[in-house]
Amino acid sequence: MNSEELVKKAERAAEVHNDGSPNVFLYSLFDFSFDYLEETEEVILKVPVSDLMYNPVGFIHGGVVGYIADTAMGHLCAAFNERPSVSLELKTQFLNTAKSGTLEAKAYFLKKGKNVQYVECTIHSEDKKLLSKISGTFYTLPDES
Repeated sequence: MNSEELVKKAERAAEVHNDGSPNVFLYSLFDFSFDYLEETEEVILKVPVSDLMYNPVGFIHGGVVGYIADTAMGHLCAAFNERPSVSLELKTQFLNTAKSGTLEAKAYFLKKGKNVQYVECTIHSEDKKLLSKISGTFYTLPDES
C-alpha cells in the first residue's frame, strides 16, 4: 500500500468514526465486517489481510491478532448478553500466519455467566488454516438504569 492509498484509507476511517458504534476508526481502517449468528450465539468477524497488519519481519503483528480477537469476543458478549462487557484477560496462542486473503475470527461462549463470561475465538486464514486461538474472560458492565 503506497502512502497515497494509506492517507485515503485513514481519511475515510476518520470520516465514519463514531464512538460507541460499529463505525470505530480502526474497524474502518482494517475493513472489519461482522456477522451475528443468533441461533448459535456466535460472532464472525472478517478482515482482509493488508500490509497495515504486518510487523517488521513481515508477519501479522500479534497485537493486531489480539485486537481482532478482543473485538470479536467483545461484540459477542454485547450482542448476546444485552449489555457491553470488557475484557479482564486474554490468552493468545499464535499457530500460523497469513500473507494474503481474508481472516475469519469466530467468537463463541465457553461459559456464559451473569457477570463473567468465558469466551474463545479462533482465527482462520482464507484457506481454513488455524492461525490463532484466543481465550478470554469478560466482565459484563452493570446496568446503569
